[in-house]
Amino acid sequence: MIGRGVFGLAASLALAQRGHEVVTVGLRDPGASSEDTSRIIRDDYADDTFHRNWAAEAMEGWLRWNETAESQLFHPVGLANLSLSAMRADSFVGSSFGQGTDLERLDALSISDRLPFLTPGRFVDGYLNPAAGWADASETVRFLESECERGGVGIVPERVARVGDGWIGLADDGLLRADRIVVAAGAWTATLVPESGGILTPAGQPVLYLRPADPTPFSGVPVWALDLETTGFYGFPATADGIVKVGHHGPGVTRRLEVRSVPERIIDEFRAFLRTAVPVLAGSRIDKTRVCFYSDAPGGTFVVDSVPGRNRVVVAAGGSGHGFKFAPVIGEVVAAVVLGEDHVRRGPLAWRDPGTTGDAARAGGLSGSSR
Repeated sequence: MIGRGVFGLAASLALAQRGHEVVTVGLRDPGASSEDTSRIIRDDYADDTFHRNWAAEAMEGWLRWNETAESQLFHPVGLANLSLSAMRADSFVGSSFGQGTDLERLDALSISDRLPFLTPGRFVDGYLNPAAGWADASETVRFLESECERGGVGIVPERVARVGDGWIGLADDGLLRADRIVVAAGAWTATLVPESGGILTPAGQPVLYLRPADPTPFSGVPVWALDLETTGFYGFPATADGIVKVGHHGPGVTRRLEVRSVPERIIDEFRAFLRTAVPVLAGSRIDKTRVCFYSDAPGGTFVVDSVPGRNRVVVAAGGSGHGFKFAPVIGEVVAAVVLGEDHVRRGPLAWRDPGTTGDAARAGGLSGSSR
């Protein structure tokens, strides 16, 4: 197994639980999408029944993990999915509300009540999904790694340089051999499996960690998505030490995996938006910035399949910015592909021709973006 994010660790655990000998290889990269303070956990998927039903299964899995993990991984604080105008049935927000259950409709007044830091009247419609929330990404990775070690999975913290049919070449010239190799290296997958380069592309998403003078208005609130398909902006409740994370879900600002900090021109774009929507954050001190690398796949649907012509090599990647929430359920699908078994979720994840990498909730690029 190559990759120590949620795809690789969940798959390693699933295979080990079936009695197979598993070794997980790789270094943790701070730019990987599995490495961070928080990830949105939701089942809001508009009319995308495949991901909506699967996400509902995953959310049940998160609740089970909360019962077994030493610390709380999933925080079901709710998700406020908001719209700049009256919800349309064909919009992401409107369609998600129409397809959802147990959702609370929000108007301009209730939005201001739930999220007092927003500009009054800026967002006039939307809904609250009370079952959604956020997961502690770093704690989840640590939990999975601990479960893997407890289950007998070997961890080799070495950088992988190349992948052959039945062997892994390490950066220090070491060589590992295996009956089957799973490449779950996120945005770095195409560098190890060139055949996947046509369908998997890296996209670096900008994230800011802001320290407002008074974080109180951001405490005890739901995760907030501010008309994602139009603005791309979303944010989280304040952390215990008063940090508010704000990100942008779009085509990304770079495909260069060595870029790690958000450019000043993009920070200016964030501040310009915040002045109109979240003014109390607009002038906040930046604690740090981060470029979070998605592994984008056609249609935002993951790729979990053998590499054509190399049946001993399986790719499990293409999280497309929403894969983390499937951590409790993705491992079983990867294990099924590795072992040649059927799985109800396997079909749509098959190797496929390149196509659009968009999804219904993804906004256009920031005007300062460059690829």
